[in-house]
Amino acid sequence: MKSRSSAGFTLLEVLVTLAILGIGTALTLSLISGSLGKIRKVELRNRVMHHAETVMELALLDASIKGPTSFKGDFEDGTRWIVVVSDYEMPRDRPLQPGLTELQVKLLAYSVEVLGPESRSADVRLHTLKVIGALAGPTPPSLPGGLR
Repeated sequence: MKSRSSAGFTLLEVLVTLAILGIGTALTLSLISGSLGKIRKVELRNRVMHHAETVMELALLDASIKGPTSFKGDFEDGTRWIVVVSDYEMPRDRPLQPGLTELQVKLLAYSVEVLGPESRSADVRLHTLKVIGALAGPTPPSLPGGLR
């Protein structure tokens, strides 16, 4: 009888090894693809948030806004935005403490909604208040010694 030399791999061992490597490669590529998709979503969310902050800052800096209004626009990347400005009334659920007077100021409520390029509803909503100026009312008391 001739003895068989065991210097190499059998066909079955090579096929099993290739199958294991193929499964490992497919899983690795699947993980990389999923990670890239999530990175893209995070980048889009950051861009939309940056656009919302920019629109809010520009709306608050616009000195021509003195009352309720709304306006909208879009960015070059397809992101759309809407600004709504409305009057804000201070809640009067608690009376002021004795000796305190109510501030005579006008407040505007600013609301910014930003929709991503392929969104049907707002991705980001920002809300804030802005003091516009004094309301007509009693003159403030004068300070002692004629100081203002």
